[in-house]
Amino acid sequence: MSDDRLIERAIDEAPIGITIADASGTDLPLIYLNDAFERLTGYPPEETLGSNCRFLQGERTAPEPVATMREAIGSEESVSVELRNYRKDGTEFWNQVDIAPIHDGEEVTHFVGFQTDVTARKRAEREVRRRVREVERERRKLQEVLDRIEGLLEDITRTLVRATTREGIEETVCDRLTAEEAYDAAWIGERIPTTDRIEPATWAGPVDLDGTTLPMDRGDDPVVRALATGNARFVSEDGDTSWHEAVRTRETRAMAAVPLVSGETTYGVLVVYATRPDAFDDHERVVLESIGRAIANAYNTLESRRILTADSAVELEFDLGTEDLFVVSLSARADCRFSYEGAADDGETLLFFTAEGAPPETLLELAAEYEAVAETTVLTADGTTGLLEFRLAGVSLVTRLANRGVRLRSIRADGGTGRLRLVVPGGVNSRSVVELVTEACPTATLVASREYDRPPQTDDEYRLSVEGELTDRQSLALRKAYVSGYFDPDRRISGQEIAASMGISRSTFHQHLRAAHRKLLGEFFDRGLPD
Repeated sequence: MSDDRLIERAIDEAPIGITIADASGTDLPLIYLNDAFERLTGYPPEETLGSNCRFLQGERTAPEPVATMREAIGSEESVSVELRNYRKDGTEFWNQVDIAPIHDGEEVTHFVGFQTDVTARKRAEREVRRRVREVERERRKLQEVLDRIEGLLEDITRTLVRATTREGIEETVCDRLTAEEAYDAAWIGERIPTTDRIEPATWAGPVDLDGTTLPMDRGDDPVVRALATGNARFVSEDGDTSWHEAVRTRETRAMAAVPLVSGETTYGVLVVYATRPDAFDDHERVVLESIGRAIANAYNTLESRRILTADSAVELEFDLGTEDLFVVSLSARADCRFSYEGAADDGETLLFFTAEGAPPETLLELAAEYEAVAETTVLTADGTTGLLEFRLAGVSLVTRLANRGVRLRSIRADGGTGRLRLVVPGGVNSRSVVELVTEACPTATLVASREYDRPPQTDDEYRLSVEGELTDRQSLALRKAYVSGYFDPDRRISGQEIAASMGISRSTFHQHLRAAHRKLLGEFFDRGLPD
């Protein structure tokens, strides 16, 4: 094979289109094209030779690269451009065209052109640019959301810090939420225990909820579910369709129901409506849940202030059945009586009861069958009478009551019937306490409610001031010793036995007890007894 033939074969087999144009001819006619050019464009040699290569141009070919090529050819210079070209079948492709002059001495006799299909690269670049623009739009959108959220949280937090009434909190929060373009309406409601319905207390926006209530047995309603489970619910027309019966506005396309929970206390529910189905994205959800917690904490703070400044208290009395408290059920099964002696907390709730009418060992075996009881200890025993310590499992009713400042005055259980007496400090909503008790004790019945004035310093306040000086272990050691009769003349229990029930040594128990005595006497002599 001759050298010329070898060069021609190599050019024909090249993976890119190659053309040669006559520089001396009119309009630079093509005098050669390789096989790759035909594969790239669909044009055979018989249709292209003798023509200018502009037949590849079409409607969407930009004029700028064409002008650049024309100028470079006129100046007899090399050039490289990318432009839209068209195949014989009319399909577009991106063509990278590289043109170089061929000289014979000082004269340019031909131009060689190289055509490369760069469509895939151009599409990839276009997709990258699209993604960059999309990311930038998302970034700006996120920044706008964050700026709006920051302003919303700052405004609501400022409101909550300054608030002096629950009504003031609710009105300001609802008004501030509906001032947001993203939200259409908002309301705050609470569950009414006597009717077992959710009743809106305050609302803002195009809703009129006067007289509207939601029954708690409507389990498919997102507001009911949020309040019942303590978890926020976010629904829209694009997703959950079970909310068709929910309280909503005419333009509502999405709804958020956020429970107002602080600690173990649920104060109510915040409901927010939006006109866009996608209004409650992840950022919005986090913000609304944070607002819900902040509202509940503000309620709790107001309640604590009222407790400290109130000059009255309410005593509530309930009848209990065997399904309400384990001691009532236990009294029925063992045919005995229980009297409440006190409570303590060592990380879990401890209740002390005197039992009469059944051997303590029998009660110990029966108590092990109750899920509410994690452990039972017989502190003292004398025939069919004994002092028992019940360690409760989970968060107990006693703990929930204490979190609201409510004191458990007495519990009595006798043969399957029980009586519970509570002292609710002024400023605490008695209705919410009744709700708390009836939720924990399904057959409990409120039988008496008595309000009375409190002295300047109540017994409870004096006791709390003393307990505030004691460590948890000192308080537990002192209470266990007291309720078990350790200080009685006919001591029924030894220090070793109390220490064992606390999981500590006898010497450590006495150290706690002596420290508690010293602090207790210090309060007595330094501050005096309450009137």
